[in-house]
Amino acid sequence: MLCLSLLAACATPVQQAASVQQATPESGLAPAAPSTVFTFASVEVFGSRKVPKEELLKVIGLPAPGTKIDKAQVDFVGMLKESKKRVTETWQFALCRYSVIEYPGNIMRVTVDLVDQGDEWRMAFLPAPQGQLPDPEGLLSAWASYREKLEELRRTGAYPAFGAGTCRGLVCYGGFEHPELVHREQPFVEGVPRHFDELVRVLREDRDDVRRMSAVMLLSYASSREKIAEVLGPAVKDPFAGVRNEALRLLGAIQQDQKRVISPLEPVLEALWFPQSTDRNKAGWALVRIVETEGAVRRKQILDTSGEMLVQMVGMEQPTDYEPALKVLTMLAGRDLGADEAAWRRWLEETQGR
Repeated sequence: MLCLSLLAACATPVQQAASVQQATPESGLAPAAPSTVFTFASVEVFGSRKVPKEELLKVIGLPAPGTKIDKAQVDFVGMLKESKKRVTETWQFALCRYSVIEYPGNIMRVTVDLVDQGDEWRMAFLPAPQGQLPDPEGLLSAWASYREKLEELRRTGAYPAFGAGTCRGLVCYGGFEHPELVHREQPFVEGVPRHFDELVRVLREDRDDVRRMSAVMLLSYASSREKIAEVLGPAVKDPFAGVRNEALRLLGAIQQDQKRVISPLEPVLEALWFPQSTDRNKAGWALVRIVETEGAVRRKQILDTSGEMLVQMVGMEQPTDYEPALKVLTMLAGRDLGADEAAWRRWLEETQGR
């Protein structure tokens, strides 16, 4: 089965929604559906220490960079399924996962994340919870309804497809500026602090992956950064990638613009080794925020634990990978060697005295 993640991403971890004239009942404008034509920018592979990238790319066989793909006319998901079939019939991996990230300007990039057999330690996650927890004050249902309406508005062109928007939480997932969204935030602002402990129980014990992920997102409305940081550590090792992604995203948001370190370093460093793009890029940005706060005081720990992954990430074409890695390495080194994996590898070896 193809495990495909389709993400609308910006080159930076937080970006405000684009300034556009929205179609609203008051404006009288008819919504314009987003274009289905994308420019295929790149396909990259990450994570295998046994199979050379050049061999993998030949078998993956996706379109050349610059190719225009109309998703209304081309079965792109089918194309990815066929590609994955070729890869897994040629080599045996513990994990093979395709991710598609769409950027503003209808740019599309694909990453193939791999875990070699024998490297299953990179997927040592917690057991899946088996509980069935109540929905505190209907917050989880309200959040699901908000997300569904947000995506509906984006699909029809009535709301910007990219950007975080504005909100009163630590993380914004699209904002509430549209008339059909504006009334939906207040229940989260009021309800999450009242039901913080219940949401944490959902996060730790509920068997439903999406409910656990929603619980993390809602914790963005908690009243204390310190309280959020205390409970997020185990979520970084959740068996569901969506939970890990949102937990790491929130750890980065908690730490941003703080005068002291609040977010724990060790889970973030461990997550850089996790198998999926969503793991390492959110861990990368969380690490950026920690190093921005305290400088290079824990440089040795960071490099000894995860320097190899940072060096590999800086050589990627995906902005979501190379941007946080480059920022961290530049701050630790006190100089910018650019997006040059070989140069950073030499620096890493010299710094570690190899």
